Amino acid sequence: MENLFSLFNPKWALEEYRPQILAYYYKQWIDFHMGFHAHQTIEIMYVISGTCTVVARDQTIAMRKGDLIMLDSGVEHRLSVDGNPCRMLNVEFVFAECGGSYPSLGQLAAGSPALRQLLDRGEPYIVLRDPSDVYHTLKNLVTELDTGSGEHTMMANLLISQLLIRVARLAAEDRKGNSVRQIDRYVRKAADYIHQHYDADIQTRDIAAAVNLHPVYLQRIFKASMSMTMTEYLSELRIEKAKMLLARTDVPIIEIADYIGLNSRQYFSAMFKKHTGLSPATYRKSRETVHGFDNQVAIVDIR
Repeated sequence: MENLFSLFNPKWALEEYRPQILAYYYKQWIDFHMGFHAHQTIEIMYVISGTCTVVARDQTIAMRKGDLIMLDSGVEHRLSVDGNPCRMLNVEFVFAECGGSYPSLGQLAAGSPALRQLLDRGEPYIVLRDPSDVYHTLKNLVTELDTGSGEHTMMANLLISQLLIRVARLAAEDRKGNSVRQIDRYVRKAADYIHQHYDADIQTRDIAAAVNLHPVYLQRIFKASMSMTMTEYLSELRIEKAKMLLARTDVPIIEIADYIGLNSRQYFSAMFKKHTGLSPATYRKSRETVHGFDNQVAIVDIR
């Protein structure tokens, strides 16, 4: 189906158009499986209670209370509810000429960076988790539409504009959160790689290659997240491993450098003293007990 009223058509913001509700309904579904279909309208489906799945563009989206999905015009989808009831509130809207009475989409976007960002996304559907702001606006909108008088019609048109802005803000916050979570995943993956290969001669470029990022960018996000560079993180990890070997094993000191991925014993001794204030030999002696080694030494996990 042609997406005649796509949210992402620049015409709506460049000319005098406003969002207009064409349909709305509450519905409780029980053990229901809808066939694939599409609307010329833009549709917002909000889960009030229960759970369901929506299939759109070959993606299956599990939804529960407080979730909403906004489907662009012309996007094929279907709803499935297995067993227990799922109560939903749906609204469908298009764009109509303003006639000078209501704020246009262009005016709304000019005053809302989040809405401008939403109009540029061009995605067939957007799934969001609502803290309750969108639902309150939806309920107020439906109440005004149910009344149907002139004044209530004006309020309904203002509320659909408010609804779009609330959805846009939620989408902007969600995208920002996703970006932060993605950065966290890259940093965690880099840290995991360091823990797995600290006993080898690894360089920043090796870590960056393992997480498929440019070394400079990875260095920047790693330091911002961990408050230290990857080199510093690797050094601290190696020192902790060396301390464990000195305190809990009888591995000769001259061999410990090899165990933690350092080629130079002199460099190991200098680095160890820089971090602990003690030479490796002095540290080992300080950890000795009448039983040979102090089994109470803690291994610090700095992952």
